[in-house]
Amino acid sequence: MNYRIEQKNPFTVVGVKERFSHIEGLGENIGRMWSETPSETFEQITALGDTESYGLLGVYSGMYDDNTTDYYIATITKKNCPETFCKLEIPSLTWAVFEITGPMPTAMAEVWGLIFSEWFPTSGYEHAEAPEVEWYSEGDMSATDYKSEIWIPVIKK
Repeated sequence: MNYRIEQKNPFTVVGVKERFSHIEGLGENIGRMWSETPSETFEQITALGDTESYGLLGVYSGMYDDNTTDYYIATITKKNCPETFCKLEIPSLTWAVFEITGPMPTAMAEVWGLIFSEWFPTSGYEHAEAPEVEWYSEGDMSATDYKSEIWIPVIKK
């Protein structure tokens, strides 16, 4: 597992948001959200991106008492949030950034599993209470050399 520990300044993500059950069908529901989002919406989100890391993000934010979480398809931007989109401000944090090479969604799902089963128990870090981010590069998501990342907010134990 290739990863780095990185301090990131505060940033704002803007895009579309839905709330999903964290217990029942989270992955399926998020996959449906991606597949049912119109291409023009993706184009509008991408056009807002003006800050590194460029590209689309999947952002998990909030764990609510009713076992739900908010999920954003978004980009990092300094531009104003259009009325049709939602915005989420993320504070300055330390992140464990996991680099992924391989086709979606399999490659990312495998790394998610390893982060919690292998990395956290031996890393000397614990999860900070903040959003988790999936970064998607441009390109063919089914390619064996497709690049993506998972950003986990962490604090030293």
